[in-house]
Amino acid sequence: MRKRSKYLLLEIASPFLAIFFAVLVGALVILAIKKNPVEVYRTMFLFSFRRLDSLAIILFGATPLIFSGLAVAVGFKAGLFNIGIEGQYLIGTFLAALVGFAVKGLPAFIHLPLVILMAMVGGAVWAWLPIYLKVRRGVHEVISTIMLNYISYSLIHFFIAEVFMDKQQGLAPGVGNPLIRLPKIASTALMPKMHGFLSLFGIDLPDHVYLNWFFPLALLLAVGYYFLVWRTPFGYELRAVGQNPAGAEAAGIKPGAVFFKAFLLSGAIAGLTGLSDLLSYFGYMDLDFPRGYGFNGIAVALMGKNGPLGIVLAALLFGFLNRGAEGVQAFVGVPMDTIVILQGVMILSIVVFSEVMGRFIRQQEKKEGLQGSVVL
Repeated sequence: MRKRSKYLLLEIASPFLAIFFAVLVGALVILAIKKNPVEVYRTMFLFSFRRLDSLAIILFGATPLIFSGLAVAVGFKAGLFNIGIEGQYLIGTFLAALVGFAVKGLPAFIHLPLVILMAMVGGAVWAWLPIYLKVRRGVHEVISTIMLNYISYSLIHFFIAEVFMDKQQGLAPGVGNPLIRLPKIASTALMPKMHGFLSLFGIDLPDHVYLNWFFPLALLLAVGYYFLVWRTPFGYELRAVGQNPAGAEAAGIKPGAVFFKAFLLSGAIAGLTGLSDLLSYFGYMDLDFPRGYGFNGIAVALMGKNGPLGIVLAALLFGFLNRGAEGVQAFVGVPMDTIVILQGVMILSIVVFSEVMGRFIRQQEKKEGLQGSVVL
């Protein structure tokens, strides 16, 4: 028991050691551009944590990454690499926007859930083809999802710029050239901010902060992911197939069916990724709608070791780094590229440290097990 506690402490210490190493490497990069690392890191922390509105911005920035990280993790648990989160959330966001502006006359308690449901359906539909090709034709999901990402970009561009573009913009005097975007989403489909709820606890956030109810929804989904994976029969099948498909099949589990369910679930969760921006910040979808959440979600899932708590913490770390980058750009003059380098080093460090520590612990446990058998 004492030895197991020692290994548990090593596992817990691993990401902190990795972050410390990344901070040191980042300090060397900052010195290379002739800036003071202490001043830069101090500015990042003060700018991010001194004010409540800044903390709320970090939570808002972490929200889509929690969704995308959980979507990636579901695939990983089944031994699948869903690299198509990017395309799936864009398709889901488009369908949500379409239902948000095209369907009228519904009350908010019906319209908003319908929009969320359509986003999940869009993500799941876009995940169906690659998993069908894998199970039925043996096509690797990485190849098919990468190709579908590019197809989704082109489809979204076509639908926004050619089919559903809001051409009523710019008709009023002085408005200027219209944006290439879809019509604005009805107010009944928008996600409320958390300002009113937080004000009950004496927390008053300014209007420019867009923290909304998708953040607690993301946390609830992380809890649901934990219970699904570790407390349900399907979760057992998911982990069994992910670790050894042949062994799981010998035990009576059908890997193909588990692959289908896991990948469709991954796509459905991916469909939620863009909704915080769509239904709270923008209120419409345009050609410049935020991208990259899908690929960042892979990093979040790897940093969080596919665990719900780890994914939430990794997403918050990304939110902090992005928020801190704004501060050091404005007050210290550090370019954004430096923060991107710090993010990359941090991701690599955590993944490498975690893998090295995991191998060390397994080797020690195996060695102790062999020693114990010799003594017996």
